[in-house]
Amino acid sequence: MNSSGKLWEGVLPGVLRELYVERRTGMLTFTRQDERRSVRFRRGHIVSADTTVREDRMGDVLVRLGILSPSDLKRAAGFALRDNKRLGLVLMEMGIIDERGLEQALERHVHAVLSRVFSWSEGAYEFEEQPEGEPQADDVTLRASTGDLILEATRSVQDPDVVRYNLGDIDRVLGLSSDPLLRFQRIALTPADGYVLSRVDGGLSAREVMQLIPLPAEDVQRSLFGLLSTGVVEFLVDVPRKKTPPPPPPQPRKVLAKKMRGGPGPQPPAPLAPRPVPTGPQPPAVIMPSPVDTRRGEIEDAHQGLRTHTHYEILGITRDATEAQVKEAYFRMAKRFHPDVHHDEALHDLRDKLEEVFIRLGEAYEVLRNPRIRASYERQLPPIPGREKESAAAPEPREDPEVLQKQAEDAIRRAGTKVAEEKYWEAIQMLETSVPRVDGKVKQAGRILLARAYAKNPNWVKQGEELLQTVIREDPQNVDAHFHLGAIYRTGGLKSRAQAMLRRVLELQPDHDEARQQLESMGTEPPPPSSEPGLFKKLLRRK
Repeated sequence: MNSSGKLWEGVLPGVLRELYVERRTGMLTFTRQDERRSVRFRRGHIVSADTTVREDRMGDVLVRLGILSPSDLKRAAGFALRDNKRLGLVLMEMGIIDERGLEQALERHVHAVLSRVFSWSEGAYEFEEQPEGEPQADDVTLRASTGDLILEATRSVQDPDVVRYNLGDIDRVLGLSSDPLLRFQRIALTPADGYVLSRVDGGLSAREVMQLIPLPAEDVQRSLFGLLSTGVVEFLVDVPRKKTPPPPPPQPRKVLAKKMRGGPGPQPPAPLAPRPVPTGPQPPAVIMPSPVDTRRGEIEDAHQGLRTHTHYEILGITRDATEAQVKEAYFRMAKRFHPDVHHDEALHDLRDKLEEVFIRLGEAYEVLRNPRIRASYERQLPPIPGREKESAAAPEPREDPEVLQKQAEDAIRRAGTKVAEEKYWEAIQMLETSVPRVDGKVKQAGRILLARAYAKNPNWVKQGEELLQTVIREDPQNVDAHFHLGAIYRTGGLKSRAQAMLRRVLELQPDHDEARQQLESMGTEPPPPSSEPGLFKKLLRRK
């Protein structure tokens, strides 16, 4: 699915995170005036970059870093142009760099391309989905993780107001991510990041975590923004906060002085007696496999069993495992086979097998965590020994899809009335169950209603914003989505974003009086109304 949008401070971390979490494959392109920069994703990992800016092309970056000489670049560029190949492949064929050198070169190039985009205060982005298929010849998974790139993007955000806005309601409880892909990723944390992470225990709100850390508030907020953007931590839903434990009482001065003088305290244990040296013939030493060999064997065995093992066998559990045991097994295995393990030099060649194992673990978990899907899957398996005579469960009645869709459309219409009556909670309950059952314009209208209802609750404003952004990505001409997203930004104090959304509304519908009035109320001169396009659009709408 293709997506696009405007770029401003704080937007890029969310874009990168979405592509990473959803394991997307395709080209992400950034544009500003005549400047174009792009990075290619394969299953959520960045594998290459490109740009129209000469000084930031791969060859020029490598020359600037001293990795490549100007004469070698000139020769390689000629071969690349003649054979229509990427420069990295030509450098490998010429023997100038090896595969590891190519990975390092690509990593430097991606950083050079993205670091410029991180500094943009305006621009646009577009992601073009591409079929996954077989990897291209120049697809090389970078040694730097996407999480590190997301962290770099968050640290480039200079405006503290943007950071605070992206945090949203800081009275929500923080917890470690429930997604192993995010929770166990390898990223380079600063001391402040580590300090914040150590305080996240699933019971304290973001505000309470900030109060516990003796660092400047802006530094803590920036670290928390980075951890949330990478997905290492997340806001928990409907989790009661627990009280912060009081600090330990201060010790009396006499005790402290005694400790500083080296007063009496626990005595060290007596040294162990030396072990006697054995005499006579000794049994042959047992050579234990190295940890790396053990890990390689685990990965190879897990990959070999992907086609023959059941979901239960993949997770290493029995068929009578409880839901809690399924979850525990998934987290244990996902940590063990996380794709970032391939950053280890000794395991780097197994990265594709790791990817396949990790994906299969996720599939097994999604099936076994849902009682209905699990029951359907069970019916496809041979009976458990000793239970052959048990009667099969009766098939579940199937409801008519057309009836379900009609009911959902009626519910969305009723929810619109609830929103007009300011009964937002009732509208949310109706819309959350109905919107997934419809498609097309009705789905988009339901999403906009749901986003408007979310925005009325300070705890759910971010959800409303993300929902409207989804509508705009799928339907860039949607006037209502732009208008209500502008309202969210205006309420949140992000004036420039609100103005951009409202101007876009007037581009799409010049006779939109509310957008014009809101721009004027913010001290911005709206574009002059154009009667002809507005009249023309009205006639089209009437038809």
